[in-house]
Amino acid sequence: MFGERPDKLIAGSKIELVRFHDKEAEASDFTEKTFYGPIWKQVRDALDYIKTTVIEEKVVKVDGRAEADRFFNYPYNALEEALVNAVLHKNYKEDVPVEIRIYVDQIQIINFPGPDYYIDMEKFAAGKIRARRYRNPKIGEFFKEIDLSEKKSTGISKILRELKRNGSPMPEFKTDVDRTYMITTIRIHERFEIENTNFAQKNERSLSEVLSEVLTQKDYNKVSAIVSFMEEHGEITPKEAEAVTGKSAATVRRYFKILTGTRYIVAEGSTNNMVYHIAANLPEDD
Repeated sequence: MFGERPDKLIAGSKIELVRFHDKEAEASDFTEKTFYGPIWKQVRDALDYIKTTVIEEKVVKVDGRAEADRFFNYPYNALEEALVNAVLHKNYKEDVPVEIRIYVDQIQIINFPGPDYYIDMEKFAAGKIRARRYRNPKIGEFFKEIDLSEKKSTGISKILRELKRNGSPMPEFKTDVDRTYMITTIRIHERFEIENTNFAQKNERSLSEVLSEVLTQKDYNKVSAIVSFMEEHGEITPKEAEAVTGKSAATVRRYFKILTGTRYIVAEGSTNNMVYHIAANLPEDD
């Protein structure tokens, strides 16, 4: 579990992520990623991806008050704890990996099997009961040493606390009678859900239609392949842009400068992990 590719010996020792780009979660419009490597690195890489491409902060000014309200679509600490919990309590004799499913309005983290039979799910969801042991004690102790997990098995309480602090809905924990799986669902902050609904209502035209009007014909022809890819997949990386355009990295950077200049396309992530996607809001008219 701590080697470079534990999945070569233990098939389920990896994390699979799928991100759906529309409300219907259609099978034709999603992005897939698989995280390999030592188990601790899988967790950190998956969390880094979520932090740089999914998590957003909103700042709302409040009349008559000096401090603005600040909140996230998903609080990072709650997602971190939920993913760590899934990895710690997975049965690695089963070849099904931990799954992260990112929808437009919620994130689900799935592991196999579910909680032990002695655990009362109502008390569990309220943070009033803790597992007496990890399924994988060596992983648990190592995660504690590198500060990836709570020291006293208080992970569920932390999830509840972080969601409440952010003003987010409470999580859902679902399993079956035989406890063969566990699905942890964390829903988007309601202020982001309202924003996404409003955007969908007013953004009835396609991205290509809008950009063909905003850009000159010459510039639009340059970036049209990137735009088509983004309409299909919702986002694009520089490497993917190089592939679809057949252009060099330097040329693709110029193309992205054209696109981000419209404010309909935004960039997220570090220099080596950049992702471009369609803006959550239409830019205001100047």
